[in-house]
Amino acid sequence: MIKEKRYDDETLKHQQQVSMKILNYLIKICEENNLTYFLYGGTLIGAVRHQGFVPWDDDIDVIMFREDFEKLNKILEKNIDDKYRFMNCLNEETYHYTWGRLMLKNTIFKEWWADQVDYEPNIYIDIFILDNIPNNKFKRFIHRWTCYFLNMISSYSLIKHENDSKIKKIIQQTVYYTIKVLPISPDSIRKKCVKSFTKYQNENCEEVCDFPSSGIMPISFKTDWFPVKKVKFEDIEVNIPNNYDKILKLEYGEYMELPPEEDRFRPAPEEIDFGEY
Repeated sequence: MIKEKRYDDETLKHQQQVSMKILNYLIKICEENNLTYFLYGGTLIGAVRHQGFVPWDDDIDVIMFREDFEKLNKILEKNIDDKYRFMNCLNEETYHYTWGRLMLKNTIFKEWWADQVDYEPNIYIDIFILDNIPNNKFKRFIHRWTCYFLNMISSYSLIKHENDSKIKKIIQQTVYYTIKVLPISPDSIRKKCVKSFTKYQNENCEEVCDFPSSGIMPISFKTDWFPVKKVKFEDIEVNIPNNYDKILKLEYGEYMELPPEEDRFRPAPEEIDFGEY
């Protein structure tokens, strides 16, 4: 097992400040190009419960509907501030996630898998994606589990996991080494994965799901997200889903209750460097 590192207060605060810099840049791009983003996950809890970061959180999560995510990808491919880079599974060969990351260059944020990729991991914000779910219950069941397994295989084909339970580690490394000996490239698996996520993109579906983040995640209605609400997050105003209470309860339960004190921390990365920031 990998030993867990903890942040000191000064480093955590600095990390949050640099993450805010990246968020501000993303918001600027979205507002200039009429794209809609929402705060998401623990960042959404922070906005609702703390009007800013959850005090022990170290990153920022946002989410976009697939159509806006693809527009963002095209915009940043052509015109991105040279301080930043935008990563997704189709533009970086060893990037093992299937959502996007907006990274700040000349910083370092090395997690346990950093020595297995060909790029230098920077401080980032995650940009998750909402995809359509078919209205038919049987199709929905098949689609969600297909996407779940493809997402899992996509990650396991690139990264060896050493820090999980013995059974999970066996499964992960079996997939990893099987892919290595088969005439299948991780790149083709990622493309298949994204193709599966977007299978119903052009259909009139009522509900959406965040496949890249959680696989078998609770489904929400598109009407739960709109119209966008504005709330305070630290010293700026941000977008959150209209029915944020339902969305958060689906994933976290009674999210307004603080966790036990011993659980109020986030593991620190193996290496962090803020560069000039």
